[in-house]
Amino acid sequence: MILLCALILLALCGPAHGACGQTCGLRPMGTTFSSSRVVGGTDVMPGSGAWAGIASVRCVWKPPVSVHVCGGTLISAKWLLTAAHCFVNNTNPIKEWAIVLGATSLGQSGPGVEVRRIKRLIIHEKYIPNLEYNDIALLELDRPVQCSSTIQTACLPGPAVKVSELKNCYIAGWGDRIVKCEDILQQAKVQVVSNQLCNSSEWLNGYIYDFHVCAGQGGVGTCQGDSGGPLVCQDKRAGFFWQIGVTSWGVGCARPKRPAVSSSTQYYYNWIQTTMRTRPVPAVTPAPAYTSTPLQPLPSRPTQPCPVPRTKLLQFFNLLKEILLYLKGKVF
Repeated sequence: MILLCALILLALCGPAHGACGQTCGLRPMGTTFSSSRVVGGTDVMPGSGAWAGIASVRCVWKPPVSVHVCGGTLISAKWLLTAAHCFVNNTNPIKEWAIVLGATSLGQSGPGVEVRRIKRLIIHEKYIPNLEYNDIALLELDRPVQCSSTIQTACLPGPAVKVSELKNCYIAGWGDRIVKCEDILQQAKVQVVSNQLCNSSEWLNGYIYDFHVCAGQGGVGTCQGDSGGPLVCQDKRAGFFWQIGVTSWGVGCARPKRPAVSSSTQYYYNWIQTTMRTRPVPAVTPAPAYTSTPLQPLPSRPTQPCPVPRTKLLQFFNLLKEILLYLKGKVF
């Protein structure tokens, strides 16, 4: 990857020399890349420095057992960006959750891997569960992270960045690996779809708003367990990448004309910056109650309640159904 000059890095991404966040948006993917989807996609090799900003958000069930719930991205030494719906209906206190950075395998540990607890959870004050409006959240870590070759921060596009002109967009996550009982981070190149097309009657038919970004379709996209993870696109004049989205929901996984929907980081840029600087909130911020009745049902979205992942339950019941059908064939 091409490194930015110091002036551009300081202006766009970070504080003084040596601080975590100085070199944001670097090396989001490996040198070899296929266009296969995250669902059964391309492995990210350990130690490659690829996707150095990504994190695994885990519910610690019965220590030392932890369950991957969602993805997230480091945006400063003490703050992680993720999706609000990852914490709906959680059963464990937020301080018992863990953030794992610097790993491409869910079982990876040792040099280059950092583990942090969550000091506080801040969910967007206008988040609406089920509809998934304003599906964005910030996690303050219990202590700062030391950036390295395997841990970097993401670059968030401010109002001046022309997101529509960005090219070469990618996603990453562990979602499909969880369903298949594997644990290697997956990566894929995706096509960003305009909100106008994404919102058309043959696509997502009115569910898309200004705070959304659509990407991936027909064999390329995110799945359960990828929520909260990054959608990044390359700056057209340099080698770094902007994180333009936080994976929120989707209708199935990578279906034709059913792209994954992310929360736009540019839309929430001011909220993110203001919240990190000034927000004096309690240690845990519960999701606000939604009292109105939705006018229409929401498409299914990837989510994984804690402590038992929903995908594991679905896998169990599908297997049970297959066994019953087999036994029925034997009897009759």
